[in-house]
Amino acid sequence: MPRAPFRRKSGAREANQLVRLAEGLASSKSRAEDVYWERELQSAVTQHLENNDEEAINRALDKAHDAPDATFDALADMVESLTESIVLDSETGPQRVTLFCAPILVWGRSKIPTRTIPKQQLQDIAVQLSAHVFSSKVKIALVDYLFAPDQLPHSYSASRELLQLLAESIRERKHLTMPPESLEEAPDVVCDMRMIVGAFQVTEGEPFYAWQEMTTPVEEARQTCLGVWRTQGGNAIKPLLVGFPHDLTLPRSFFAACRDADLASRAYSIGASVSFLEAVTGTTPDKIVATIGGCWGNGLEEYRIGFTLGDSEEVVHGCVWPLVSDEGDDTPVVDEIESLLRAANVGTIVHLEEQLPLEFCDDCGAPHFPNREGEMLHAHLPEEANTGSMHLH
Repeated sequence: MPRAPFRRKSGAREANQLVRLAEGLASSKSRAEDVYWERELQSAVTQHLENNDEEAINRALDKAHDAPDATFDALADMVESLTESIVLDSETGPQRVTLFCAPILVWGRSKIPTRTIPKQQLQDIAVQLSAHVFSSKVKIALVDYLFAPDQLPHSYSASRELLQLLAESIRERKHLTMPPESLEEAPDVVCDMRMIVGAFQVTEGEPFYAWQEMTTPVEEARQTCLGVWRTQGGNAIKPLLVGFPHDLTLPRSFFAACRDADLASRAYSIGASVSFLEAVTGTTPDKIVATIGGCWGNGLEEYRIGFTLGDSEEVVHGCVWPLVSDEGDDTPVVDEIESLLRAANVGTIVHLEEQLPLEFCDDCGAPHFPNREGEMLHAHLPEEANTGSMHLH
């Protein structure tokens, strides 16, 4: 993607203008007024994206947090929409090209792989996506790499550049090659996600998901598509993750899919943690103690679950349950965590009522987890644990 030869440092004026337009859209009371604000905001955000001006966008998003009503959501939705979807001219009419992600929740006793996807498997995955996730009107191209979250684009401009490369691949009727050496090393953790990334193209105005072509209620249709994708798409993906238990979430536009997978990973990591401990320590779940503690910074920010074995107070493993915007100490999050732990047959569940600190290891940055006495400790597997080089965070 061409870059501007000179970049002027964005000041408060550009950020304030974006916030003003987003505030206008958020406070609009009619569809006619919506159209005006959307057009103006779209034009302003597009200009910053095309100029690779991340600073103005990020500064505006920071300011929008303190603005009234739903200003932040209006601005963030516009930035994400214009980052992950573009409209291109063609002889057959305007073509909408959208970046998408197919997340996979996965855990393992050894390092979870990131890797180049062989051509035949890549084609098999594309066939299953076309058959069960996307509409009959869609053309798709995939990146030939199984990504870890840390290997995905880190900025709006980089995400948009990847979209444009995939749009070119769709035009050339091929998939996109990603040099592995261009990606950073993935972290070595027990439970993580892997992502298949691609783009789909459809004539503007046509349906692009399979559930848009179905006559059943939308959520029911989505669940039907997810079920078939897990079965048929899972068969195509399975050879990439041999020996690593995994679960597929619904492929969707890039940012929505990543958010959905983040939420799903919270519950998945609890079951995966219990299975991991059972596998590497030989301890049955009924001998595992799970301690749930709320960790506070500027308010309650997350719950941490520390796992101990038997009568020991040493934390052997832990997982984090980050809170989303509408969750807090007055929502039934702990009940959900306890339900998941019981479903995993954990023998003892402790809920600490006190406010715990957001503690991290000074050396490696790993979060500390509570034991049943409320001590925040670094997780360490027993020396006799049957695992390789796995980290616990």
